[in-house]
Amino acid sequence: MRKITTILLAILGGIDVTITIFTPILLAVLWVSVSGLDDWSSYFFYGLGLFATLFRAIKIGFMKNV
Repeated sequence: MRKITTILLAILGGIDVTITIFTPILLAVLWVSVSGLDDWSSYFFYGLGLFATLFRAIKIGFMKNV
């Protein structure tokens, strides 16, 4: 029973990390799909989504080493 619990927690942890990393990108794509690519703000939101994703990925990578 302990193996099943460990496997389920590992799967849930992987899903959590994936959603945490891709949330900024999804929000930027949603914003651009609503407002369009007319303005500089669209590129600004894409950039924010990219930098937030990189920051979260680096943070998760460093948490593994601690």
